[in-house]
Amino acid sequence: MGEARGKKIALEWGALLLVALVVRLSYLWQWEGNLFAEVAVGEAARNLGQISGVGWYSRIYAGICMALAGDGAGLWALRLVQAIVGSLSCALIWSIGARLFTPAVGRWSGAVAVLYGPAIFYGVELTPAALAVFAGLFLLWGLVRGYVGWRLAALGISGGFVALLDFRGLALLVAAWAWLQWASRQERVGWWFGAGAVAVLLPAAAYWGLETLLPASSDWNAAQVIERMGHFWLGAEVLTDLDPYRAAAPAWLLAPLMWKAGLWFPFGLLAPLALLGVVAVWRGSWAENKMRALPLLLACAWMAASMAGEVSGRSRWNAAFFLLPGAVAAVPLLVGKGRSALGPLPAWALLAVLLLAVNLPAETAPMQAAHDRWTGYAYGELGMEASAIAAYERATDVTGMDRRAYEELAELHIRTGAYASAADTYSQLLQAHGDNWKIRGALAEAHFRAGRADRAEGIWAALAELEPQPRGRLGDARAMQGDFEGALAVYRQVLAVQPDSHRVRFNVAQIWEARSQLDSAAVQYSALAEIEAWGMEAGWRLAKVMGRMQRDNLGQIEAVLRDLLARHPQLPPAALCLAGLLHRTGRDTEALGHLQDLSTRYPDDYRVSGLMAEVYEALGRDEEAARADGLSRARRRHEQVDRRVRGELEAVLQIVAGN
Repeated sequence: MGEARGKKIALEWGALLLVALVVRLSYLWQWEGNLFAEVAVGEAARNLGQISGVGWYSRIYAGICMALAGDGAGLWALRLVQAIVGSLSCALIWSIGARLFTPAVGRWSGAVAVLYGPAIFYGVELTPAALAVFAGLFLLWGLVRGYVGWRLAALGISGGFVALLDFRGLALLVAAWAWLQWASRQERVGWWFGAGAVAVLLPAAAYWGLETLLPASSDWNAAQVIERMGHFWLGAEVLTDLDPYRAAAPAWLLAPLMWKAGLWFPFGLLAPLALLGVVAVWRGSWAENKMRALPLLLACAWMAASMAGEVSGRSRWNAAFFLLPGAVAAVPLLVGKGRSALGPLPAWALLAVLLLAVNLPAETAPMQAAHDRWTGYAYGELGMEASAIAAYERATDVTGMDRRAYEELAELHIRTGAYASAADTYSQLLQAHGDNWKIRGALAEAHFRAGRADRAEGIWAALAELEPQPRGRLGDARAMQGDFEGALAVYRQVLAVQPDSHRVRFNVAQIWEARSQLDSAAVQYSALAEIEAWGMEAGWRLAKVMGRMQRDNLGQIEAVLRDLLARHPQLPPAALCLAGLLHRTGRDTEALGHLQDLSTRYPDDYRVSGLMAEVYEALGRDEEAARADGLSRARRRHEQVDRRVRGELEAVLQIVAGN
């Protein structure tokens, strides 16, 4: 009889595991065809190291991501592993329910876990939720099966991994340890459990620091806590990535299970049922009673720890699975079946209270805006810039939207060359989030790049009174408007304080060059020519300036050009200029060598073939000179046509963009 029962249990366990795996793999197969399948957003992007952010994240999960999906090729392998782990969690729910209550409760609890929408959705997301849920259920499963010293140490290790995967696991550890100390007052076996947890957490804290275990500081005033408790209880989302309801909509398998009026998701229905189940069955032995209270205790600890972080389906998933067996055990009591039934009248009264408790979250503008923000991010990662801009603009239309949405939209506008739109976005950001000198600087930069130098000048002038850094850009704005004296005055102030401001020195040299004050320009370019980052451009311009001087300085110019080519041999203007200088001084054979090398590397440059014609003529090679001259004329006409066509095309594109 016992062997037959064992086979039946094994068959049920295997069937449940298989169905759970098939459901999750089916969703994974559908998700593979989704537009955002290869794009990680929100917490997933942070776990993969693609974005930075504030707050807590799992270092151990980030390490797993780096090992399995570091180059992006292993994303689906990681999702497959998590789908298998999620299926095993359903089997653990089955076993926990059967041991705490009855085999029927375990069977139905496992079935509900298989079809629990958030578990399917978040189970294949690139977040530690699936692993944290499994580790937490394994801890609960081990505790309800009984506890001895060595087994409790192993369970403590499992609990330590819960805390490393999700900071709420720390509250879980404390609750489990306190329960063990209370439930076994004589043996005090909780110390074994604590030793196992410390064996995991202490090395992690020493290696990564205490921030590995603790979330970022949070607002713990009473109103904030009550608000978060309400969000957690009622199923409302405080989104840090895509809204699971909208993201799951294209999947025909998952969409019905994620329906907000469904029975699988609303925590406000699940929690009262679980409480009723635990209280109503409080008629057994002391050992049964204390075991049946354990899942509720762990769920409460998880919920309390969630007040320090995000409130979403991901954060409720673990607590919901803890409560499933108790909630399923309460259903027969409500319908008036079994020896512990409460009767029809109390059942219907309790059901009415439960229905009132299920205050499903309404569609709120902040939720929609958060979803649109991450949709815009995903579109941007896919290179669909127009769709990304449209999504970001919907997000920023909502009052109170996070500042990152504005900044990402502005960066997208800048990347597409829409500088005026970027400036408008920064203006909206200032209105929405108050004055910030960095944002004002970005606004000025957008105005400047959009050709609104007068607006940029006003902002940089105000900022320059507070910080010295914007003074260089103030000079740039004045120079763009033709106020060279004003620009030079500002540039001199900058160089007096920061003589190594090479960009400012280069701009000063350009102004001197434009005003034909060649000696002053040469001094500035000479200083920059010795600097690696500026040597190529400054050296070439120095040679040009020296060439414009009415002096017998060809030897100096040649020295500058040869020094420049020694450091930057792939600089065509310098090589061409040197070839011209050699031709001018009668060294045509050496000039021809430089020109032949240039014609090989830049065959379409008409200037090379034009100068080559002059050199050939000087060498008496008339036939080759005529051929080079014809080639130069043809290439020059071709470039002029190309330039005209490009100009017309750009004009058309500007008209389309303006419309």
